[in-house]
Amino acid sequence: MNKRLAMESVLVTLLFIIGFAAWNVVQGMIMSMNYVPDLTNTAFSGTPLQSKVAFGTIVRWDTTSIIMAVAGFVLLAVAYYGLRLGMQRWTQRS
Repeated sequence: MNKRLAMESVLVTLLFIIGFAAWNVVQGMIMSMNYVPDLTNTAFSGTPLQSKVAFGTIVRWDTTSIIMAVAGFVLLAVAYYGLRLGMQRWTQRS
């Protein structure tokens, strides 16, 4: 097993997950900046306007969720490792 390639696989997988999370945060910020509530229909409905805003989601980490997250991370790292190893062997043959 190529230790350098294994470490690269883990780092690329971590960067991919961090990038995906960062993209979700940026996308949420853009959506929040561009949101304009419809006040005309709310004023006539008779219900008071919302005074508190909840952000985020509630995530409950049970054993199954943790196992699936770890398995997904490992599968992504193994897929990257296999792809890079195959590319190295293919380029060495030609």
